[in-house]
Amino acid sequence: MDYKFVDTNIFIEIFTRFGKKSDNSKKLIQSNSALCTNLLVLSEVVWVFNSIYKTEKILIVKYLKKILSNLEIENKKLLADAINFYEKNNVDWTDCLNMFLAKEKEIKEVYSYDRGLNKYNWIQRLEP
Repeated sequence: MDYKFVDTNIFIEIFTRFGKKSDNSKKLIQSNSALCTNLLVLSEVVWVFNSIYKTEKILIVKYLKKILSNLEIENKKLLADAINFYEKNNVDWTDCLNMFLAKEKEIKEVYSYDRGLNKYNWIQRLEP
């Protein structure tokens, strides 16, 4: 199957704007075409909504879940688990994603001064 990649700005258009671009973006996602994206795009979506739009976490989670449900994406289960953890815990998205990627690789220790990583019970945080 020949997939077409969907970039961050398409999702920002759908979730924040109105007009022709937004309408076309929505039609694209609803078209049942072979569309895909990746975890970097999801991370960029989180960053844009946090940094630029100051969006509440509950809405960001809703947007992420909507993206996951409509497109093909590698590591879909991992991303769904990370989104659920992010939703229920006071954690940074990038840290959350990194710790779930580490978990998938069965990494048990991480070097970091970030005490927020102590929230991930499968990782032991070490300081050099």
